[in-house]
Amino acid sequence: MGVDPANPDDDCPAVWVDSESGDFFFQGDTVTDPGVLAWINSDSRLKETESVVRLPAAMAQIIMEAAGGDFERGRRRFTPENHPRPAEDVRTRREQAELP
Repeated sequence: MGVDPANPDDDCPAVWVDSESGDFFFQGDTVTDPGVLAWINSDSRLKETESVVRLPAAMAQIIMEAAGGDFERGRRRFTPENHPRPAEDVRTRREQAELP
């Protein structure tokens, strides 16, 4: 769907929407601050299989587009040919992956 517009190297954070299920996937910094985790856990219990990921406010528009379905599927900031880290870009392998 999109990456943080303030990130010039196409690293995280990023948002994906599964084209078949509509499920969201978020990539960002893992929250490890005990105070933040306690605050979140006080409203919504965190299971051992769950994690909290922080996305910057600058990504609000991208998240809203993903939630509203108002986005172009497959849109990226970089193509595989002009990616700043082509050897590390595993996203282009999605078509070959066995997704659930």
